[in-house]
Amino acid sequence: MPFKNQHKLLSPVELKKLIHDPKNQSNQKLMMVFVGFGKQSEYKDGFIPGSLYLDTNSIEDGPLWNLVSNKQLEKVINELGIRHETTVIVYGKKIMAAARAAWAFMYAGTDDVRLLNGGIDAWRAHGYSIEEHPSDGQESTGTFHLLQPKPNYLSTRNEVEKDIHDKDSVVVDVRSWIEYSGQTTGYEYMKEKGRIPNAVWGYAGSDPHHMEDYENKDGVLKNLEEIEQLWKKAGITSNKKVTFYCGTGWRASEAFFIAHLLGWQNISVYDGGWMEWSQSD
Repeated sequence: MPFKNQHKLLSPVELKKLIHDPKNQSNQKLMMVFVGFGKQSEYKDGFIPGSLYLDTNSIEDGPLWNLVSNKQLEKVINELGIRHETTVIVYGKKIMAAARAAWAFMYAGTDDVRLLNGGIDAWRAHGYSIEEHPSDGQESTGTFHLLQPKPNYLSTRNEVEKDIHDKDSVVVDVRSWIEYSGQTTGYEYMKEKGRIPNAVWGYAGSDPHHMEDYENKDGVLKNLEEIEQLWKKAGITSNKKVTFYCGTGWRASEAFFIAHLLGWQNISVYDGGWMEWSQSD
């Protein structure tokens, strides 16, 4: 039996069908966004025709690499030409980067955000056409107004401080085991080792750049049932409020989107993550 939001995880074949669906041919109905870190010229594997490019630096800000202000996020979304009724397809070289943008768009109130499973590599593996450069966008009508963001998707430090003592909540650490167990911070710019008290390890990967417990070697997400069973063994279940965190938000966003695919309702990202928590008194 498929999960409630499983249709928001697309294979390359499903995306190709969606692109050529006549219902999506009208302006602003379907938008594809390649999500990367830094300049788009650094990505040499090409882009799905018609895709826009989003640099994650435009939606998160140092030194904690938290989500930008609502005003700035609204500006970025409008520059992309996204509207409330747009179906947004995110993809890239890494699922976690695409999931980071997906979470930001969902927080902002975009209702239909989907992810290309396996990203550009999976698209190329099917022999589908690519373009060397992303699109410059299209002239759009209307404006995206970030009037009512979904605050339940974003947890603050104060909320996490309460949740770690609440039997109906679980704070989930999706860093590597060696980060969770305090052997390393995982980052050159983080000094403090350890984890948030009472946080449960939600599996992840070998380091901040890999998610082997969630992904196959080709970058395609593992079977959703398999991931849900991993979480269940750790006491991470849909009947609780589930807050994911990592170092600065990318891995937590991937776990969040997986939980969303499963149809879980009460899910959130602690955007500050270990970086904010470890630097606070």
